[in-house]
Amino acid sequence: MRTVAPGIWHIPYAPVKLFGGVRMPISSTVFRLPDRTLLLYSPGDIDDIQAKELAVLGDVSHIVAPSLLHHLYVGHAAQRWPQAKLHAAPGLAAKRPDIKFHRELGRDPDPAWGDAIDVEVVAGTPSFNEAVLFHRPSGTLSVADFVFNVTKPANFATRFVLAMTGTGGRELRQSRLWRFAVKDRAAARGSIDRILAWPIQHVLPVHGEAIDIDASRLAARLGRSYGAMPVVQLPAGTLPMQPLGQSPRHDEAR
Repeated sequence: MRTVAPGIWHIPYAPVKLFGGVRMPISSTVFRLPDRTLLLYSPGDIDDIQAKELAVLGDVSHIVAPSLLHHLYVGHAAQRWPQAKLHAAPGLAAKRPDIKFHRELGRDPDPAWGDAIDVEVVAGTPSFNEAVLFHRPSGTLSVADFVFNVTKPANFATRFVLAMTGTGGRELRQSRLWRFAVKDRAAARGSIDRILAWPIQHVLPVHGEAIDIDASRLAARLGRSYGAMPVVQLPAGTLPMQPLGQSPRHDEAR
């Protein structure tokens, strides 16, 4: 577990094994809330050692499943911390009826988060419905698939897939697959404008390493995508990204 800023931690997990030897890095973000409890964003396969490290920091009181593709281990986390409140991306509760979610994520944060956390569900991308969280005290933006920052790809196959999806180059980038998922350009741009209005200092992606970057530099990385975003129509029933770590039990993604 790495301390990124006061009250913010990044938890890396073993890379997800994909087709052809691809190894996709995954991680979670931990936020300390005003009441000193913890919020867990996009939980992974947390082991006993990591759970003990979290216990030293505080009690996990909120668990966030941030998108329609990031939810595989939410049930496991709920079993480990049964007292925690579960937050779902819009539409995820219907996809995962086996999990009792307490709240759907939206622009109005949970009252328990106080003034510490802002939320934006990126509009116009219905196959993701991703909620990004901004921690005001530290200037930290936590995202799932919105951007990748894989600076240490595991092997050639991983580098190749990252390059094909536009997330190679060992720097923070947005996937072409995300851009293909945009169905409402104006709505998506509105969400991005609101995100970039936050005083961002750090970005913590689920895929890749934490990075110190401010809003203006992040805007430059996204500028090509959101200056004139094409709306790409995919065939009916086609997802813009193959779920990583898919479980056959619930058609889970992650």
